[in-house]
Amino acid sequence: MTETDTTREARAERERASYNEGKMLAASSALHRRFEHAFEGPNTEYGEAFWNDNLSRLAPASDMLEIGCGDGWYSTVNYRKLQPRRLVGIDVSDAMVAAATARGLDARVMDAQQLSFADASFDLVVGRAILHHLEFEPAMKEVHRVLRPGGSAVFMEPLRDNPAWKLFRALTPAARTTDELPLSRQQLLWGERLFGGADYRYIGLASALVGALTSFLPVSRNNPAARLCHLVDRGIERTPLRYWMRYVIVVWRKGALPG
Repeated sequence: MTETDTTREARAERERASYNEGKMLAASSALHRRFEHAFEGPNTEYGEAFWNDNLSRLAPASDMLEIGCGDGWYSTVNYRKLQPRRLVGIDVSDAMVAAATARGLDARVMDAQQLSFADASFDLVVGRAILHHLEFEPAMKEVHRVLRPGGSAVFMEPLRDNPAWKLFRALTPAARTTDELPLSRQQLLWGERLFGGADYRYIGLASALVGALTSFLPVSRNNPAARLCHLVDRGIERTPLRYWMRYVIVVWRKGALPG
């Protein structure tokens, strides 16, 4: 076993322990409830619509792999109704996989950085907030490997570069694992080169900042300020400041295998 393999396995074990223990997930859920408007609202709905539109087009009759299936709730409620030919979920946490299996999902304990599937096994690979828990390049090479030519990888991930969001994350360490690191602009562009094409939606700069404040007010998450911020963010999305957004939804399309 190489030093890289040992480091990767140690990281996977730390992630497994965090999710099996459950404290991190509880802290993350509490954070989302406290700052609900930062995580929900018109701009988030815009991103979710892009996510759903792509999966509605790509998932039917596909062989589909979910990376980071967790307890299987999202998969069984949202993916199964899209009628993929086959739906497989993996997670590093054996406790989560046990819960997903109990829900009827074909779930397996597996490290996404060392997938045990054969080359070109899937038409579609998806994941929500999972890549930033992994070593990005090894994980993406595995996703690319198990995808068939013409297949797609659809991921929703937090972004790294906004200074205010960096501070927020630093002040809430209990809501995240030790090794997680949001994605950078350079990583997104690296992924686009690996796959040969991509489509993006960037969510939550003005919406996240103002939403954090309105979460303390007796207003709905679809308040006038949230609607205005959504329009602002739609404009920001067309500028280099898009990399300061809270998160990105990316659809990578696999072209010819790299030489």
